[in-house]
Amino acid sequence: MLPFSFADGLFFYAALWLILIIFLWLRELHRNRRSGWELVKGRLFNCSSCHHSFIVKDSRNVVRCPKCNAMCILRKHRN
Repeated sequence: MLPFSFADGLFFYAALWLILIIFLWLRELHRNRRSGWELVKGRLFNCSSCHHSFIVKDSRNVVRCPKCNAMCILRKHRN
């Protein structure tokens, strides 16, 4: 049997928790980078029927609202 003191056990317990937290943090960074969602003003749609705002990932000009299923058209605004 291996002799472990209380301090050794506490150190290994804290080290395992730290490794777990770092692993979960790196996994979350990887998942966020992979999904590629970012808020761009040109891709933010606002439904005129139910006033629900949503983001569209690809570059379409006509989409359906995920809440009420109405057609939403991206209108270009002048500066």
